[in-house]
Amino acid sequence: MKVKRIVANVETQNISKARYFYGEVLGLDQLMDMGFIATYGSNEKMDTQISFLSEG
Repeated sequence: MKVKRIVANVETQNISKARYFYGEVLGLDQLMDMGFIATYGSNEKMDTQISFLSEG
């Protein structure tokens, strides 16, 4: 079996701060936003993703 991606899920109570840092500062694209969970990533050299969730 080949691993295609690993996504880290990080708990936060302030998703907007994560949005600013990972989106604006690091320049990652927002791949998903469901209100309580948002995923950022890039396909530049390799698939990189990180998710932030406030519940669950």
